[in-house]
Amino acid sequence: MATKEELFVSISPEAYLSNKSNILMSQADLLTTLKRLHNLKVLTRQKQDLKKRLYKLFSIVLSDIDSIQDKMPTPKIPKSIHKEEPEIKIKESFSKRDDIEDELRLIREKLKELNA
Repeated sequence: MATKEELFVSISPEAYLSNKSNILMSQADLLTTLKRLHNLKVLTRQKQDLKKRLYKLFSIVLSDIDSIQDKMPTPKIPKSIHKEEPEIKIKESFSKRDDIEDELRLIREKLKELNA
């Protein structure tokens, strides 16, 4: 075929635009998939945190029930027992998702320029 010489191929402008558009749409689809995967990871982390919190609350409630039952010599039970729970703050990082959205926006702008 080609040894040390360069080989050039001519492509029609319509084929070039359609191929370039297909590549950019594929990149956009991949970025949306990455964004959804990141959201899934965040939701999984939140789910695990909520499970841990629920387990702690259940253990507190069970220990309170046990302590109340131990202290019940007579049938006089208080109507309400109120215990304040500490607030748990969850910090999230959205930098990766923001980067993906910026790149996705740039690809959509390139698609608009090609199709215009």
